[in-house]
Amino acid sequence: MASSDEALLDGITQLTPALLTTMEAFEQVQRNMLPSRLDQLANFIRPFETELQDLFDRYSELEFPEHIERFGNQLMEACTYSLRACNGITSSQGDTMAAMKAMRAQCRAQEKLYPIATVLRPISQYFLEMPARENTRLLELLNQEQDAGDVGLLHANNARDSRGGFSLYVPEYLDRTAPTSLVIALHGGTGHGADFIWSWMREARTRGFVLMAPTSQDDTWSLMGADIDLPVLLQEIEFIAGQLNIDREHILLTGMSDGGTYTLLAGLREASPFTHLAPFSGVLHPEISMTGNIQHAKDRPIYLVHGTLDWMFPIETAYMAQAELEAAGADLTFRAIEGLSHTYARDENAAILNWFNPALQP
Repeated sequence: MASSDEALLDGITQLTPALLTTMEAFEQVQRNMLPSRLDQLANFIRPFETELQDLFDRYSELEFPEHIERFGNQLMEACTYSLRACNGITSSQGDTMAAMKAMRAQCRAQEKLYPIATVLRPISQYFLEMPARENTRLLELLNQEQDAGDVGLLHANNARDSRGGFSLYVPEYLDRTAPTSLVIALHGGTGHGADFIWSWMREARTRGFVLMAPTSQDDTWSLMGADIDLPVLLQEIEFIAGQLNIDREHILLTGMSDGGTYTLLAGLREASPFTHLAPFSGVLHPEISMTGNIQHAKDRPIYLVHGTLDWMFPIETAYMAQAELEAAGADLTFRAIEGLSHTYARDENAAILNWFNPALQP
């Protein structure tokens, strides 16, 4: 059934804000994720899911004209994944694994939405940090037509059915004549760089630094046995540095859970290229002390983040890491976040960036 212009406009103007509101609400679910809170989180997200589902059902048969067909398809697919994310919580019945799958569906929703960020201002604003959402100059820069194909969100051998590649965000307005900070974000166990990159996308897009999200060679990072990840990671960094003007004085390695553990394991080595380390919800791997690599913590800027309600790696492991790193002379900032579970504290990103490179202002 062909849709009238009026119905099409009505669909876009109603679906878009409902989708963005639902996705923002889901971030609160993610931030407060704890197995014992699943019922409470389900009750919180259900009204957003219901409204979006009603609108999606009403407009699911919209036919978009050829000149905006791509926009329409991306919008509807983003709605589909957002609804899948919500349903993973509202139908989880306390199933933690179902909730984790819901987090991945939220990443897919962002992935579908990003290619049309410059079509509608509210979508572009969603992918910016809150203080910058009314920055007209920044929005104009992001909206400029790009000649180069090597800006924006890029992937190198990083399809979700593959391991060992990386996803990369190069700001669309990047000044290639000036040295640029690099943030490398490591996913957790069984994760994927194409998903975890969204944990830092807003900040990279707002502040103009290069963001890399690699995928481990196996299901998780090399925490046991031979390290098969670091040689590849170092090669990838050099490849990026060969294409872009990377500031060697500002290379941040950060990660969540196993990615946080590996941040310290890979970062506390002789001749490490990582100038700053920011592990989230990981542990200080015993190998670091056994090999003597703890000595490389001396004067190293480290920003350690852990939740007081972490159910996978209890907060006591973070206190032990704090004590050992401080004894080794690390330039340590320790954030024990009250009430945080084993989930990514994205609202800590801004503080980390201000610590990492104060010149990166939103």
